[in-house]
Amino acid sequence: MSIVDTSDNWLERIKKRESRVRLASAFLALVLVFVGVGIVLLSYIVVRHGMEYLAKIFQVNPDSAYAVIGVAGLSGLAASAVTYFLLRRKHELELKEISSLISKMKRIESDEQPGTSNSRQEPTGYSITGDAISLADKIVTLLPQLARKRDGDSLLFGIVALILALLLTGNLGAAVVVGVAVWLYFRYETRKSYDQEITKFEEQRRILDQRKQDFLETL
Repeated sequence: MSIVDTSDNWLERIKKRESRVRLASAFLALVLVFVGVGIVLLSYIVVRHGMEYLAKIFQVNPDSAYAVIGVAGLSGLAASAVTYFLLRRKHELELKEISSLISKMKRIESDEQPGTSNSRQEPTGYSITGDAISLADKIVTLLPQLARKRDGDSLLFGIVALILALLLTGNLGAAVVVGVAVWLYFRYETRKSYDQEITKFEEQRRILDQRKQDFLETL
């Protein structure tokens, strides 16, 4: 498998992981803002009317209770949407350079294929080979750096799993067990995938270094 194929596959996995990160972050923002705004509004009610009024709010003034839930819910949804789109923008900017490099590398590989109609009509093709080596060198340097940033995502998934388990079961102990299990699982999978891809890249880097040497000897 070539550097381009390995890089393209790894980039697709990063994109899928980032999509899950955006959804998990949006959910976490919704929960945190909903709870935070709810606490602020309920604290205001306690200050104004006392704890007894709060305990009987659904009986005394249900409109106030529904208003608190509505405001907290809308605030949570707004925070969730903002979080999702800001993260999507951030992720797109992070992957813009590596995506561009891989696309250029694909075009060069296509041009170098024998018999293609878009191959360049140059005597030796040295400029094409030089471009390919330069791009490949950037890819094998940049992509592992981007992948390394994904190591912290497992903690986010664990927290989201804990919250979901707590909402579904109402049991804090069970929710903690689920959260820790999810965190450990994704941390293991992330590190395993990273180590496997790094091994492939190290082999391809050795091949690339040899290509560099061969190319320099032709100049």
